[in-house]
Amino acid sequence: MFNVSQGEVKEMKGKIFLIALVLIFMIVPLSAVQAQPKGKPVKVGVLLPYTGPFTWVSGCVPAVDLAIKEINEAGGVHGRPVKKAEGDSEGKVDASVAAARKLLDVDKVLAIIGPTSLTIRSVIPLGAERRNLIISPTAGTTALDKDPHGGKIVFRTVSSDTVMGSGMVYHAIDLGAKKVALFFEDSESAASIKGVVKPGCKAKGLQIVGDVTITPGAPSYRSELLRLTKNKPAVILYELGPSEGAVVFKEWTELGLSGQWVGTDFVNDDFAEATWPASKGVRGVNPAALISPRYKAWSKDLQALSGKPAVAQFSENAYDAMNIIALALEASTEVNRKAILDNIRKVSSPPGEKVTNFAEGAKLLHQGKDIDYDGVAGSQDFDQYGNAITYLRVVVIEAGKLKRIGTLTDKEVGPIVAEVLKLRK
Repeated sequence: MFNVSQGEVKEMKGKIFLIALVLIFMIVPLSAVQAQPKGKPVKVGVLLPYTGPFTWVSGCVPAVDLAIKEINEAGGVHGRPVKKAEGDSEGKVDASVAAARKLLDVDKVLAIIGPTSLTIRSVIPLGAERRNLIISPTAGTTALDKDPHGGKIVFRTVSSDTVMGSGMVYHAIDLGAKKVALFFEDSESAASIKGVVKPGCKAKGLQIVGDVTITPGAPSYRSELLRLTKNKPAVILYELGPSEGAVVFKEWTELGLSGQWVGTDFVNDDFAEATWPASKGVRGVNPAALISPRYKAWSKDLQALSGKPAVAQFSENAYDAMNIIALALEASTEVNRKAILDNIRKVSSPPGEKVTNFAEGAKLLHQGKDIDYDGVAGSQDFDQYGNAITYLRVVVIEAGKLKRIGTLTDKEVGPIVAEVLKLRK
């Protein structure tokens, strides 16, 4: 037995503490210890349909979470943690406006990520009134192409439907089609795409031999399908929700009709699952990132965070939106709504050193350098109306899942976009 005095015990505890502290600093870099954000959270709102028929869109929210995680791990915005506040638009105007009011007036968010094409125009007046950024990763509606608030209050990290619709026309031509038909739901989103593919087909000499608009929620579309295919189109350009798609493709198969379906960003994982097996071979053209080492590493991080094996539609765009907001704030000496609007172009467009995440951008900003955020979804160089051009992918439904079979860039789609814009003046 050893007799140890209380003083010796105290001295031993002190030495043990110092040794533990040294070991911690050996294992964890000092920068990581200092990087823990503190203080009042910087709140950013996410306004998307968490409930209702368009819940698949909110599948991109984990990408916002990934961006926030990286931002906070890098020290936060001006040393303060970033926090997300959610608002459910339900895909409805009234619900979207109510949720936006809560985000702005109760949660006191400094910016809103979202909403979709279905409701974004209804919340723009709120953003304009409160001088609050609305940056949508999902709203492709052509109604925003030259919106008076575009580039001032409203920005998009996803391409306009003008780009996606032009990509659909390009793919129809690539399939060798001479005759096409249009099959769209009666909705603002569908009307936006239809308003692109029509002049796109005209510009490229594709004959439209069928044009049918359907009412969502009907029990059957047999008569519409027969009318659609009367003149034997080689390609059907369309937009349908999952429930309507399930009915349409089942009846299409039962009727023994032929033609290649080419859809919009509604052709996603949920759509493939809901419409399988009747949707076998159905295609879609929608926004997506280029496959690269950076993208593969990023998608691996996202999948680890979300616990899901696939990258949901608009995830790249949502990630970019969150990073741009945080970098705009970091570029300012203040943390408020005005700081974001004043700096959003400064951090996202040339000139400046290319950066791919918040940590890189914040480091250069602290050194007094200009930056140009290069997004996962694309360059995110906003035009005068706050629009960016992002890449497109071509997908096909196989075994109830999406399979990527191609990529479309500015080189392929750009000429059609230019012709469409001329015809729509």
